[in-house]
Amino acid sequence: MIKAHNLSCGYAGHEVIKGISLNIKNGDFVGIIGKNGVGKTTFLKSLSGLIKPFSGNIFIDDIDIYKIKKSVLAKKIAFMPQTMQFDFPFTVKDFIMFGRYPYMNIFKHASGKDFNIVRETMDFTGVTEFAERNISELSGGEKQKVLMAQTLSQGTDIIALDEPTAHLDIGSQSSIFKILRMLNQKYNKTIITTIHDLNLAGEFCSHLILIDGGKVFSNGTCDEVLNYRDIEKVYDAKVVVKTNPVSQKPVVIPIYTDSKEK
Repeated sequence: MIKAHNLSCGYAGHEVIKGISLNIKNGDFVGIIGKNGVGKTTFLKSLSGLIKPFSGNIFIDDIDIYKIKKSVLAKKIAFMPQTMQFDFPFTVKDFIMFGRYPYMNIFKHASGKDFNIVRETMDFTGVTEFAERNISELSGGEKQKVLMAQTLSQGTDIIALDEPTAHLDIGSQSSIFKILRMLNQKYNKTIITTIHDLNLAGEFCSHLILIDGGKVFSNGTCDEVLNYRDIEKVYDAKVVVKTNPVSQKPVVIPIYTDSKEK
């Protein structure tokens, strides 16, 4: 279990997350949602140990993550950033191998096990066909899959992702989230992701955390969180919430009205 207790954090003395306390159970698929600039990424980074809080604590399996070595934490939780510059001359397979660094010896030599895990991860994410290509030559969707492969090669039970489908087409978005769902349901990985698209969140996540103004506005199942009253209040937009007739998951439909309408 991941536990945040009275967590406050931010940047350069500016508080972004304000006293959040909540629990995330092992095996959950959690989506962190909310308007732009409310602290979703900051909260995710703090859960991943990348930002030290101003106050409060974060525990993974009752261990305070700021009282253990970074190399130990890297074997518990992996973080995938939203974007990364790919202007370096690495092949796909070499880039993915960086995910195995926490397990390498002091000379950072890859073992046979490391090579096997990288191969398995490439197969799982569907990037084996361009393993020998320079990563800078790939499309946006391909790069995201490679970045995910590197994250998965870290071999953690908890995977944190910051907007993994940002700027991708709907086919690539679906492909990424299907991989995450398989990791969650078949391999019992705990998935925590910030996500902009409420319908992707409702379709794939088991739990949602709705953040507003650096605080938790709502926390629960998709049906509980994705109700039109809360969405309209937090996002300042008119919406209708329906049920997908196939998956029975909530679908949020924005209502666009003429600004001159009285």
